[in-house]
Amino acid sequence: MKIFEYPYVIITILAAAFLLMVLIGLYFTMKSVKTAKGTAEKSFCGIGKIENNFEKARNMKKNRCLVYISVSLDSMKRLHSESKAMRIFDRIKNILFVHFCVSLAGDISLYGKNNFVAYSALDSDEIAVHIDECFREISKVFANNEAINIIRINFGYYCTCSTEVSFKTALTRAKQACSIAEDKEVLHCGWDSSNGKEFERKIKIENNIQSEIENNRFFLEYQPILDAKTNKIMGAEVLSRLNSPTEGVLTPYFFLSAVSNVGLNEKFDYYIFEKNCKWIASNKDNRSKYVYTINFSRSTLCDENFAENLIRITEEYEIDASCIAVEILEDKSLNDNEKSTMTKNLVCLKEKGMLILLDDFGKGYASFGDLTELDINIVKIDKSITQNAINQTGFVVLKNIIRTAHDLKFKALCEGIETEEHKKAAINAGCDMLQGYYFYRPMSVTQLETLFEK
Repeated sequence: MKIFEYPYVIITILAAAFLLMVLIGLYFTMKSVKTAKGTAEKSFCGIGKIENNFEKARNMKKNRCLVYISVSLDSMKRLHSESKAMRIFDRIKNILFVHFCVSLAGDISLYGKNNFVAYSALDSDEIAVHIDECFREISKVFANNEAINIIRINFGYYCTCSTEVSFKTALTRAKQACSIAEDKEVLHCGWDSSNGKEFERKIKIENNIQSEIENNRFFLEYQPILDAKTNKIMGAEVLSRLNSPTEGVLTPYFFLSAVSNVGLNEKFDYYIFEKNCKWIASNKDNRSKYVYTINFSRSTLCDENFAENLIRITEEYEIDASCIAVEILEDKSLNDNEKSTMTKNLVCLKEKGMLILLDDFGKGYASFGDLTELDINIVKIDKSITQNAINQTGFVVLKNIIRTAHDLKFKALCEGIETEEHKKAAINAGCDMLQGYYFYRPMSVTQLETLFEK
């Protein structure tokens, strides 16, 4: 019997052959992917290799530079998904490898889960230029994946040719420089002795911040807010200051990151709010004629008891809610549940008569999405937009933001007015309220009351 005389036998043989070829193809494809992945992983050396290369160059008195790179994916994971955050992270990883390993013939290592350490022979000026070039490529990835201002990346670097500086010391200094870059909201920062002292000061403040609150070492200053049409004072922004027994008087730049880092946002926000209410209550007839805007972290605004707590404090001091304005900081992104809780709180406070401000619009997390999702009264436009309005393009941007706010029945407050030009641009763009050094700098309560009397 000849098997090829039966068609079904031929079909079976052909199908088996085809299946075998597919399996062989899949095998080699998976093998190539695995090999490629292995090659990519091998391109990142261990931190031990970087240490060895650093110490060799140290013994030879050669220049060496360590870069610490911090990547924050938390907001991306919260707002989108972990898988999307990791896909973008892989793109960042490849770009960093090309720029710090291939281009510079240096080394780069993963350090922890999301951070990196890179090593090269560049000096401080050269590495700063190189970081800027690298970030230009990374920012394209952010733009294509809706990750601008959501994924944060900062670079800290330390360069030296001294034989006295060990790898451990150099790495610590690069980390400190990165931390300073995060605090100052800049892309990169190099370590020097002044930065080192600043970092040590920051850690000292962080370690003592809870006791500073408990010992009531904070006091309030106020910066007046003016009506753009009449130039009359409508109220003032409440600003906190720390009177440290060791550091002297400190502005929020020095202590707010410490408050956040040790998880005291809620405690601090309620503390400052109550302090202001107590001050108003001590001279209610004169002080309650004005509106006082008080900053609140978005994490505090997400507290389910936030509205209840504020109402309780105002009632305790018998303060009219209409002289209080809650200012929403742009300090973090929120997921849907958090935003829902915050929205309910704001609606409740608004019903009680409090004003709601969206702070620093145009910077960080404050965006056009907030205008449609949050029940606010006033849009406070970031000073970078206000000050840029003295040129034609910047003026068009400011004018359109104010027009959008007005279309949504919100008022617009321009902060950062420091010159006559800034004032004219803000008024010509249709701004309702003005705030800035051109009119008044932050002042003590005594100075504010003298101003009220006038």
